[in-house]
Amino acid sequence: MHDALELRVESVGARVRLLAPDVGFYTSALEPGGLVAGGTVVGVLTQLGVRRRLVVPDGVEGRVVSEVPERAHHPVGYGDLVIELEELRGATRGAGAPGAAASATADGRLVVRATTSGRFWHRPTPAEPAFVSPGALVKDGSPIGLLEVMKTFSHATYRAQNGLPREARVLAVLAADGADVRRGDALLAVEAVS
Repeated sequence: MHDALELRVESVGARVRLLAPDVGFYTSALEPGGLVAGGTVVGVLTQLGVRRRLVVPDGVEGRVVSEVPERAHHPVGYGDLVIELEELRGATRGAGAPGAAASATADGRLVVRATTSGRFWHRPTPAEPAFVSPGALVKDGSPIGLLEVMKTFSHATYRAQNGLPREARVLAVLAADGADVRRGDALLAVEAVS
């Protein structure tokens, strides 16, 4: 996978529209309801066989309100709508630097970030359920997915460090199944369990 492309931003009231920075085929779209923040990978743009990650610009946060395109390889032109977000009320913009294990927002949401680069998989095999889904509880050491690097798989685990609580509830899975992620990319949105 080649370098990432940052999406273009257009604000319309309480909505944020993320627009295609170039032409190509859009894949790996996020489901409605997912939370995204600056640095989140929200899909892949393929141009003449070259795949590039589409990344949310710094300072943009919100909940996905647009539907997943009907086609797996959805054609887009420059400036076409890729994803539409509803702004989060009370969120702190740009909380957390890339490479951190977590970042927090003013409403108590925490973001679990990748500690290494690789392809992120939600489930151990295509026939098995996902490691985590919204509403699931995770504890220190719980597997949250698989990271694939050069055909070698390792567990991505939840760690209670860098501001993350010992036990948390998953609010949303932010990285798409099979998405290429870099160290510091957002994987999950969680909240502390009281």
